[in-house]
Amino acid sequence: MKPRVYRLFRTVSAAPRSRRTIAIMTLIAAMISALAISRVRARHEVVSLGYELSRANQEVRALREASRRLEVERATLTSPARIHTLAAAMGMVPAPADAIRVVRPAPGVAAAP
Repeated sequence: MKPRVYRLFRTVSAAPRSRRTIAIMTLIAAMISALAISRVRARHEVVSLGYELSRANQEVRALREASRRLEVERATLTSPARIHTLAAAMGMVPAPADAIRVVRPAPGVAAAP
């Protein structure tokens, strides 16, 4: 090599300073990368929780709809007119007033609620 080219590759006192600068830049880049990764992770968690909340809301709507349908069915099945019709179809008749007797509880026995 010619002496001029050799000067470009030879170590001088400025080398440790540039290494320090490179180390600081690498550290800054690593910190920025860590912050970016944590931000992406947090955003991913927010989106995941949003989907989970949406699924839970759909489930709540479905359960409320099922509950409403069951309430309608219960109201239909316990309708006095329906029960009277079924009883008449089975040959049942209302009891006459003189056939109804009230039984009082024995002393010391609590009455049923």
